[in-house]
Amino acid sequence: MNRRSKTEPYRVPWKIVILIPICSCAAAQAVAADLVPTDIMPPADIIQPPADAITPYVGYSIGHDSNPLRLQNSAAAQAMGIGSELSDTTQRYLFGLAVDKTLSRQHLTANLSAAKVDYNRFGQLDHYDKNLAANWNWHAGDHFEGNIGADYSQGLTPFIDFHLLERNIRTQENVYADGSWLFHPSWRVRGGLTYTKLKYDLASQQPLDNTRNQTEVGLDYLAASGSTFGVQLRHTHADFPNPELDNGLLVFNGYNQDEVKAKIDWLLSGKTQLHFLGGWVSRKQDAAAVRDFSGINSRLSADWSPTGKIGVTVSGWREIGAVDDLSTVYSLNRGASLASSWQYSEKIKLVAQVKYQKRDFGPSSGTGTLGSLNQNDILRDTALSVVYNPTQRWRVQLSGIRSTQTVKNGPGGFVSNGVTLNTRYAF
Repeated sequence: MNRRSKTEPYRVPWKIVILIPICSCAAAQAVAADLVPTDIMPPADIIQPPADAITPYVGYSIGHDSNPLRLQNSAAAQAMGIGSELSDTTQRYLFGLAVDKTLSRQHLTANLSAAKVDYNRFGQLDHYDKNLAANWNWHAGDHFEGNIGADYSQGLTPFIDFHLLERNIRTQENVYADGSWLFHPSWRVRGGLTYTKLKYDLASQQPLDNTRNQTEVGLDYLAASGSTFGVQLRHTHADFPNPELDNGLLVFNGYNQDEVKAKIDWLLSGKTQLHFLGGWVSRKQDAAAVRDFSGINSRLSADWSPTGKIGVTVSGWREIGAVDDLSTVYSLNRGASLASSWQYSEKIKLVAQVKYQKRDFGPSSGTGTLGSLNQNDILRDTALSVVYNPTQRWRVQLSGIRSTQTVKNGPGGFVSNGVTLNTRYAF
């Protein structure tokens, strides 16, 4: 089962550059209308460059993972010919450049970074992470605005559902344009286009290669309180040029997906915000109609700030999520997460999260080989980070992460414990 889980995408404010220690290929741009952030694991190392500045930065991290390949046990490692030891230590050397420029009412941002990742034992996995993102937040008068941009990311595919000791490099390209028209002080119409391309280096993974064309329109009511209530329509056409082998049959996994969702960003009080994105989703496969889906997808989160130093986010979701973030063989995911941050002092911050997700592959079982019921699983993650800022430009972060997978009705699963020390300096 060489796939991973997906969450509904959301757009990250572009004055923030997110660097995730050790993990590779972190996409930084998504759909502007999806405003339900739920996943901050592992806690991100965030650079906030000064406005109207070009900011070079460097970083270094060292991490130890008790099971980086996410193998079931020592016997599985021995079967791969790597001995009974599962753990490894990783070092990451990062170089980057963040750009923030404002020209009249136009706001230009960009981030370019490259990281060299070295493994102590599993040298076959040594690689370079490459990330490039650029965005133009455009304004035309007082009533029209939007974004035009692109991003590119390349890095090692995570091992949650891919357990081979092979350098499986994943490359993702994204181009998008969106805009909104404030045709009334309380009403806004918006729309957007997104083109995405995903590619894998390994021949065994190339059935997951695909392109996606996405079109979206929406209508929002802007309340005087600052809350937003809206509806959005989205159509996605996905093309998978390389067929998938399913029980001896070659299946082309392209699909068309239509969504009608309500979008709510509700300011309940000065300390509490509620976010909801949910509605009807229908997916029609080009082949293998047994994998079609029609049903409710929803995601809800609440942000609570009881004091100026403490923040809490509670989230829950029920949705189809491709086991690769753009794959077609999907699971029905049900999950919840709890995250909290505490600004202990001016220089010290604590961040913690627990996350639970149950994946059911039955709806996409195909002819019975891929996505079978035996692959249903439960993922649990726990993370704790301590962030220390000796100076305004220097940041040090120590993170501990525990991840487990429990496979129901069959063999598999893993337990992984890791610790990472990350430091970066912005010039």
